Formats: sequence, C-alpha cells, structure tokens
Amino acid sequence: MNNIKETIGFIGAGNMATALISGLINSDQSASKIIASSPEQEHLEKLSKDFGIKTTNNNLEIVDNSDIVILAVKPNIVQAVIDEIKDVATDKDILIISIAAGVKIEKIESQLGSPMRVIRAMPNTPASIMEGVTAICANSNAQSNDIENAKLLFECVGKITHINEKDIDIYTALIGSGPAYIFYLIESLLDSSKNLHLPEQEKKDLLASMISGAANLVLNSDESPNVLRKKVTSPGGVTQTAIEEFETEGLKEILSKSMIAAEKKSIELGED
Repeated sequence: MNNIKETIGFIGAGNMATALISGLINSDQSASKIIASSPEQEHLEKLSKDFGIKTTNNNLEIVDNSDIVILAVKPNIVQAVIDEIKDVATDKDILIISIAAGVKIEKIESQLGSPMRVIRAMPNTPASIMEGVTAICANSNAQSNDIENAKLLFECVGKITHINEKDIDIYTALIGSGPAYIFYLIESLLDSSKNLHLPEQEKKDLLASMISGAANLVLNSDESPNVLRKKVTSPGGVTQTAIEEFETEGLKEILSKSMIAAEKKSIELGED
C-alpha cells in the first residue's frame, strides 16, 4: 500500500480519530508525519504512548504543521473550530477532511469564507476494528491527489467508496447507520433464542459469527444474495418456513420504509 507523503493533523482525538491513526500506523505511515490535538489531555497521552505521534492542545499548531487537517470533532463543534483555524488554514492552502456527521461541504465552505480544498467523509463504526466502510465526497477545489490521499487514509480502516454528496443521505441510511441494524438483528435473535440452552455469551458469539460468515460468503461469491438464499432454502423445510413468515409480515416492505424514513431524517439533520 502507498503511504501518504503529506503530514496529517487531527483536530479531535476521539474514537474515530484514534481508529484512523491506528490504521495509518499499521499501514506503515510514519508516526513523525501525524499530529493530533484535543482539549482532553488523557486522550493525547494515550495517542502519544500507543502510537508515538506528536500531540498538542493547540489547534493552530495542527494547522501550522500539517498539509492535511482532519476535522474529527462533533458536528456542533465544527463552526467553533473553523472560526479558530480559518485564517491560518487559508494562508497555508491545506486540505480539510471533515468526518463530522451531517455537516455539508457547502456549510464548511461558507464558514471558511474563502475557496479551499474540502473533502467530506463518512466512516461507520466498524472502522474502529479496521472493518469500516467510508464514503467520501469532494468539493470542486479538491484535486485528484487530494482524493487519492483521502482514499489511502480511509482504506487503512476498511473499504471506501467515492460518491456524490447528493447521495450521502441514502448512504447514511443504508450503510452509515447500518451497523446499528445488524446489532438490532443480533439483539432480536438473542431474544428469540430462549429455548437454546447455552450461555448468553456463547449464543451472542454464535449469532455474530453466523452473520459474519454469511456476509463473507456474499463477498466471496459470484452469486447474488438471492441465489445464495435459495441454495439453503429447501422446499417445505425449516428455512422456507421462516422466509415465508418474513414475507407474510412484509419484512422487505418494512426495511424499505425504514430506509426512506432514515434518509428523510438525514436530509433534515443536514439542513439544521
């Protein structure tokens, strides 16, 4: 894997920033080219101890010493951070990558007050174990090298796709929020497992492994999920009975309506 040649600065040192820094280090990115800031001294000390990177509680130091700045802060903090760094950031012509959920590129551009290279990224939570899925979208000022660097960054923690920002809301509904749906499915199957006399932890592990195995089969097979399902659904058998119950209860329609509702909510949050 190619390394990012530019120095990368993180404003924010929470879970996602930590996952990205870990992914970079595990991909042989030099620790000397990574710097992070946070008001939480405990977070900084852990990053310094675990990864050997430079840390600071001064956001302007991040901008002064970085070519790429990752805004890894909560959405309600973005404006305050941009107000603090925008003058220095504009003078340096840095690339800004925002992972703040729901904050549109247009809003970041207007807060910066001058044309800059901006990429918006949305990683999901399995990035914390290097199995994430991240969507990125860039503004018109971003160069091909900027997009390539963003891809290299997020490939360190999983898969990546480059999308148009107009598709970000349905992406959020399907994939950004998707891990929660799988957690809900496991939770529901656990609720249905009372007659399986095994320890709760073992049942959880078996169900999670079953879902992981099925997902990997989809990833490694040339056949569609529909064909794979039919291969394990014997006529008149146990699986067929469960599938018929799903169909009777309208599970596909429920999922479709839920995605429409989630997409609508994502749009509403982005307009706040």
